[in-house]
Amino acid sequence: MQHILVATDGSEGADRAIDYAAHQAKDTGADLLIVNVVGGYGLPDNMLKAFSRAPNAWLEEMLTSVSADTLTKARERARSIGVTMIQIESRAGDIAQTVIDIAREKRANSIVVGKRGTGRITGLLLGSVSQKLASLAPVPVTIVP
Repeated sequence: MQHILVATDGSEGADRAIDYAAHQAKDTGADLLIVNVVGGYGLPDNMLKAFSRAPNAWLEEMLTSVSADTLTKARERARSIGVTMIQIESRAGDIAQTVIDIAREKRANSIVVGKRGTGRITGLLLGSVSQKLASLAPVPVTIVP
């Protein structure tokens, strides 16, 4: 069985990636794994972790809620295209590395991402997630414009 991993941050670019991956999954009979990584937001991982400790525990709850909402919308989008085998997963960490880790763990055959997500300024300064994935991923990466 083929496994297509698609990463989403809820942006328009990620929606296009969901559509592309869903059509690929439907056409090939592959299952679809939709992933959202709580990280980035222009903050270094150590700063994000510091903010999520008490008394700021509300931040972690909010990010978890936003991630769940993002994944639910993405799953419904893929279902509307006709994909039936869909898994969703949310994790925290460095976005590109976490996507790569999930791809390895779940034995994904390919990764699909949007060209630009919500982190435009960070992407300009540090290199976008899609660029990092294209350089480091152990499987083919499709970058959807």
